[in-house]
Amino acid sequence: MILIVTLGFDEKFQIRAIMRRAPNLEKVIITGSFKEEKAKKALDSLMEFFKMTGFSFELVEVDPHDFYGTVVTMSRLILSNQGKEFVVNLSGGMRSLILAVLSSFILTNMDAEVEVETEDFKKVITFKISDLRAPSLSADHINILDAISKGYNTVNSIHNLLNMPLSTVWRRLRELRSDGLVTEDNRLTEKGKLMLKLYT
Repeated sequence: MILIVTLGFDEKFQIRAIMRRAPNLEKVIITGSFKEEKAKKALDSLMEFFKMTGFSFELVEVDPHDFYGTVVTMSRLILSNQGKEFVVNLSGGMRSLILAVLSSFILTNMDAEVEVETEDFKKVITFKISDLRAPSLSADHINILDAISKGYNTVNSIHNLLNMPLSTVWRRLRELRSDGLVTEDNRLTEKGKLMLKLYT
């Protein structure tokens, strides 16, 4: 697993992200702009942490004021690690840097687990990049999602509830799985629950 962290003036969030993922880490990629004194101090503290722990890391300095340049740099980095599992912690750094890293994954069509820790350390919000890709949903899809939310999670039970042909139920379920809205055992994913709320 490769962990990408965006770094600003404080290294606490990044260290916490590394420790959460420690057992499975292949490498940590730190990206940010390190010209300002506060940013240099945060980077120095993080380097000390790496010296003590021995985690492998790579430093990628970018200019957050050059949004498109940052997107290109990060996209090339992501593509050079194609096939690897990515986790991206976006809890630090300038907003333009955070948007650039997120955009890089969307534009390269690479999936990753994104995490953002709230400023009070009480919650880590996670989602997949693929969750941001909106599926094209028909009335059949929505009705099946609704049926699953009510406990109907077999092809036959959905067919009987909705009076929908078995072949249609089977096809729509396959499409919902492909879009990441339904699991292999026909349960709603978080994305599936969200889309159902949006459309009902």
